[in-house]
Amino acid sequence: MSSIPQVATTLQTVLGPDLEPIGRQTGLIQRLRKVSAEILLKMLVFTLLKCPSPKTKNYVSSAAQLGLIITERAVKKRFTPQLVTFLRAVLARLMQHMMASSPVDTPLLAKFTSVRVGDSTTVMLPADCAREFPGCGGKSGSATAALKIQVLWDLTTGRLLKVLIEPGRHSDAKSAAIEETPPARSLSLWDLGYFCLKRFRRWTAAGAFWISRWQPGTVVLTPEGTPLDLLPRLHQHTWDGPLDIAVLLGSTERVACRLIALRVPPEVAARRRQKAYEKAQKSGRTPTREHLQWCDWTILVTNCSPELLTWKEVVVLYRTRWQIELLFKLWKSHNRLATHAESQSVAWQMAEFWAKLIGVILQHWLLLTMTWLDSQRSLRKAATVLRDWITVLQEALGDVARLCDALSRMQAAIAAEARVNVRKKQPSWFQLLKNPELLEYTY
Repeated sequence: MSSIPQVATTLQTVLGPDLEPIGRQTGLIQRLRKVSAEILLKMLVFTLLKCPSPKTKNYVSSAAQLGLIITERAVKKRFTPQLVTFLRAVLARLMQHMMASSPVDTPLLAKFTSVRVGDSTTVMLPADCAREFPGCGGKSGSATAALKIQVLWDLTTGRLLKVLIEPGRHSDAKSAAIEETPPARSLSLWDLGYFCLKRFRRWTAAGAFWISRWQPGTVVLTPEGTPLDLLPRLHQHTWDGPLDIAVLLGSTERVACRLIALRVPPEVAARRRQKAYEKAQKSGRTPTREHLQWCDWTILVTNCSPELLTWKEVVVLYRTRWQIELLFKLWKSHNRLATHAESQSVAWQMAEFWAKLIGVILQHWLLLTMTWLDSQRSLRKAATVLRDWITVLQEALGDVARLCDALSRMQAAIAAEARVNVRKKQPSWFQLLKNPELLEYTY
C-alpha cells in the first residue's frame, strides 16, 4: 500500500540529489553550476503539470519558486539532445518505483488476484525522429514518426505494471507488454488488436483468466470439434438472454473457452455499420454483407466458467477495459501529452514530451494515494484539483513533514471535489462493479 508518508519519501528520492550522477552520465551536467540536474527536472516537470503548453516565462517562474533565478535565454539553452537523454534515463529509473494502493473492496474484482487491463496509445513525433520511432506513414506523410506507449494497469491496486515505449509502426499483437504470462488466478483484459489464440492457450495452462472480444473470422467449433457456423446459429437464437455456450476456438489451437453473444440495440448496430462504410470507403471498397451482419452482435470469449462469472459479470468486467482509455484521455487532454510546441526545435519538443510522461507517472502516484480506495472517484476531476496544488507541493518537497501535510490537505480537497454521482439511469462503472445486476441489456 502506498501511504502518504511513503509517497512523500519516494517523491523526495526520485526528484532528489540522486539525479546528479544521471545528469553527468548523460552529458547534461559537465561542471558544477547553479543549474543542477535536480533543479532542472523539477522546473520542467512542475511547469508542465501546472501549464501543459507553457511559454518560456513559465519555466522562469517555476525556477524562481525553486530558488533559482534564471533568464529566458538561459532556459532556452537547456533544451538540448543531452536533456532528452537525461529525461529518458530518469523515466527508466522512475519505473523502478511504481506505486500501488491496497486492493479496492469490490467483490467482483476480489475474485481474482489482479485485474490487468492493457492497451496502447500513439503519439506523433517530429519527422526527424523517424529513424528511432518510425510511424505508419499515411497519405500526407504526417505520421512518418510516432511512438506507442504500451500500458498494463492493475485495476485492483491501481499500479501501473508496465509502461513501455515502442515505435509507432510496431504491432500491438507482438508487443513486449503482452508477452509475459500473467500470474495464476489473475484476469487479463486486452483490446482486439492483441487477440492471439496461442497466447490464450498459454495463459489458460498457467491458471490465468482472460476475457476478449471474438476476432471475426476465427474458426469456432463445438466442444466435440464439429465446425460451428456462428452467424446462422445467432440468427436461430430467439430465447431470452444472450447466447452463452462452450466452444473451441481455432482449427489448430482449439482453445477451450466460453462464447457469449449479445445482440446490440438497433442504434448501436447502425453506428457500427456507418463506421464500417466510412472505413471501407477510405480503401475504395464497400463492406461485405456478412461484415454488416456482425454489427448486430457483441461477442465475447473467455475461459472464466459460468460458476466463476455470470454473463453479466463478464460484460461488466470487459467494460472495465474502458478505464484505460479514460487514463489515456486524461494524459492527452488534461496533460496534453501528445501536444508539441511545433515552433521549437526537435530537442525542445522531445524534452517536453519525456518530461510530460514523467509528470503523468508522478501524477498517477499522487492520484492513486489520494483517491484509489474511493470507488466514486473521478481521476479527471482529481487531476484538476491536483493542478491547483502543484505549487504547494513544489514548495514543500524539501521537507517530509511539510510534504505529508500538503498531501493530506490535498487529499481532503480531492475527496470534496472529485466524486462521481450515483445514477439511477445508465449506472456508472463503479456502480456496475458493485452490483453487476444493474447492467441493462436489450436483446
